[in-house]
Amino acid sequence: MKFSAKVLAVLMALILTLAGCSGGDTSWVAQAGEETITPGVYLVQLMMGYNEASSQKPTTEDIMKETIDGLPAAQYITDYAKNECAKLLVVHQEFAKRGLELTADDTEQANSYTEYLYQLGENFYQANGVAKESVQYINDTTMMSLAVFNSIYGEGGEKEVPRAELEKAMAEQYTRSQYILFPKVDTSTGLPLEEEAIAAAKAKAEECLKKAQAGENFTDLLYESAKDLDSVNIQERQEKDTAYDAYLENNAGFYPPVYETAILEMADNEIRMVEDDFYCYILKKLPLLEGEPERLEGYLSAILQNLKYDEYIGTLDSWAKELDIKYNNAALAAYSAAKLKMTQEEISAANSSESSSQTSGESSESASDEGSSAA
Repeated sequence: MKFSAKVLAVLMALILTLAGCSGGDTSWVAQAGEETITPGVYLVQLMMGYNEASSQKPTTEDIMKETIDGLPAAQYITDYAKNECAKLLVVHQEFAKRGLELTADDTEQANSYTEYLYQLGENFYQANGVAKESVQYINDTTMMSLAVFNSIYGEGGEKEVPRAELEKAMAEQYTRSQYILFPKVDTSTGLPLEEEAIAAAKAKAEECLKKAQAGENFTDLLYESAKDLDSVNIQERQEKDTAYDAYLENNAGFYPPVYETAILEMADNEIRMVEDDFYCYILKKLPLLEGEPERLEGYLSAILQNLKYDEYIGTLDSWAKELDIKYNNAALAAYSAAKLKMTQEEISAANSSESSSQTSGESSESASDEGSSAA
């Protein structure tokens, strides 16, 4: 049978298309403009999607057999990963559009967090074929996202939140104070001291209280008391008194109840003694907004993020929906939710297999080298 040149061209195109579908380039998963999501980055998002799915079905033994929000788990996890990848792509686009740059501190923070995360989850990452560079990309993008966030809601941004509003929110949530401890227990064992020792500790505390209320430098008294206790936390007197400041979130339960209750009741610069079964505390409440500027800015930044986080995520979602994203179907098939290795048994098996392959490869190379030497 003879074919015309036109028919032959159509057949050749079909053959090439089928060949591409059966194998295909799987070196990328998604693209938007010049930015590309690699398989490693996509796999991390699949893993996050798996954890999100598992959190919604905490009692299930096999999450992949479940239905979540009306979707099979595999589809739910895939959709989650694609949505997160879309946010990564749109952050890169907005970061470039706004002419933003990461600072040296931003880069250092991203690098440090990458090292921490990869070491913490190394077995998970390696079992699923995720290199450290993929985790680095995500953390770099997180710092870019924070820069985009600040360009919107920070000083000079199109939706700037006034500093006065942030300071008001902080004043409603935090206090700043310093404290001096006089233990009523053995600090190495936690056991109560003898009655005479407790009485002596209370006497020292009352003497310290009088000195502080008489105007002696509170942090000098704090340091001297810490030296007497041989505190590992305070080895040298810091140059700035603010180095000893404690910022407490109201009623958060991080400090003893008697401390947190008293600080909320006290006026700025008031000095008071309180006690519980463990310590006598000499407390000084400090004006919240007069602390170390760098620490203050850190708290204000965190408050801004808390205030506007949901709104910002909604903005990212809307931007991502408008983004023209090209997905690589071959890669989506190659790196699917069903192929994730997330249980301890799967991880151990994958890493053991990888270790065996490396050992086998090294043995073959060694034998080859020995054969070459013998020849």
